[in-house]
Amino acid sequence: MIRIFVLIIAILSCQQQVFAQHIKRRGTLGVGFYQKLPDSLQQQLAYKQGAVIQFTQPGTTAAGLGIAANDILTRINNISVVKPSDIFTAAKSLREGDRIEVSLIRNKKTVILKGTVAGRPRETSTTADIVYGEFAYKKGYIRTIYKTLKGKKPLGTIYFLQGLPCYSMDNFKEGDMTKQALDAMVDRGFAVYRMEKADMGDNVNMPPCETMGFNEELEMYIAGYKNLLTLKEVDTSRIFLFGHSMGGLTAPLLAEKYQPRGVVVYGTVFKPWMDYLLDAFLIQSQYFGEDLAVLRDNLEKVKPYIYDYFYGNKTEAQVAETPDGIAALSAITGYDAATGLAASGRALLCHKELNQHNMARAWKNTNGYVLAIYGECDIAANNADDHQALISYVNKIHPGKGTFWQAPGTTHLFEEIGTMEEFVRWQSNPVAFAQYAATRFNPKVFDYACNWMKSVLDKS
Repeated sequence: MIRIFVLIIAILSCQQQVFAQHIKRRGTLGVGFYQKLPDSLQQQLAYKQGAVIQFTQPGTTAAGLGIAANDILTRINNISVVKPSDIFTAAKSLREGDRIEVSLIRNKKTVILKGTVAGRPRETSTTADIVYGEFAYKKGYIRTIYKTLKGKKPLGTIYFLQGLPCYSMDNFKEGDMTKQALDAMVDRGFAVYRMEKADMGDNVNMPPCETMGFNEELEMYIAGYKNLLTLKEVDTSRIFLFGHSMGGLTAPLLAEKYQPRGVVVYGTVFKPWMDYLLDAFLIQSQYFGEDLAVLRDNLEKVKPYIYDYFYGNKTEAQVAETPDGIAALSAITGYDAATGLAASGRALLCHKELNQHNMARAWKNTNGYVLAIYGECDIAANNADDHQALISYVNKIHPGKGTFWQAPGTTHLFEEIGTMEEFVRWQSNPVAFAQYAATRFNPKVFDYACNWMKSVLDKS
């Protein structure tokens, strides 16, 4: 099977400020459950449907309710839990302080438990101040988080733009690579501003991330920039964008509109999005042993369907109405006919709308300085070519304003692993790779990026 990597993935003393009055903290259920129930346990519990609990986490809603291992959860408030994944749907509606009622089967008897929803823990730090903010957007509210070193005026503010997958930007687990990236920039003297997209995190009354198109997501990030400009602690003449992965496509679309001091992109795309996907099919597949001649033959077979969707008038449903159409969408975009979602768990619409934007024009209209970083073993970004092409174009239009740097041995997620070949070998044992990579965050990426931003600030 061809694998395509698409741009994507303790109690401390702290000063933590929460000025928002409209957003209630997202609740945390705090259970682990079996995705696939062992046969022995299925017999023992006489399981028919629901979610069988493996454990509960201390300090969470489940712990407060008294939910225990081997309980079969069948209902959360008015939402039935027929299969384990239904827990995710039910948990999304939980908010801190709300009343909750769950129905479960314990020792083959129905039990009703009532209590209060506990909120997700907030991010804490002994070295940084963290401000939880919000802004009104359409008929709801969007969560923002602003982090800066205690007692120090920041050198500037970095607006961090995340990649394609749907994940919250709030209170990452210790060791998470995005958390380490954000903290690295704060530790080096910059304030970092980030926001939740779609219905992620604490956001209120926002559409689901999975089905949201890119244009709607972009509008949210534009609103986030407008909010950033209103913050009294922000020097608006010292704003930088940091676009990671797909965030590197969002970045120039914001930059041409608001003209920040500079833009950093890492592991991103310069060419049209459809062209990137077609390249990924050829380039990435060869690393996993596929023959180029066979790949090119296969690519020619799927191209008509891909062009019909990205440039023709055909809808997703029209392209996917034949097995060949489904196969084409699957090969190039990671489309899953069962879920209707493509790579990184996003709707095909997101990919189509990404392709509608002229990135070259956005960069042409960006007057600030630009740094493009490519990690040596960043397979998701295919290779360094697009980053180099971006900087070549920037310097052609705005001489001397573009810089390219290749981060030695570094992956798409800022892990220092080695060459591309070494990274590919690791993929045959993903569990071992995850354990190894967990301690391999590369701070040199952020040494370079932050030193570059400081040099930009020194220019005028």
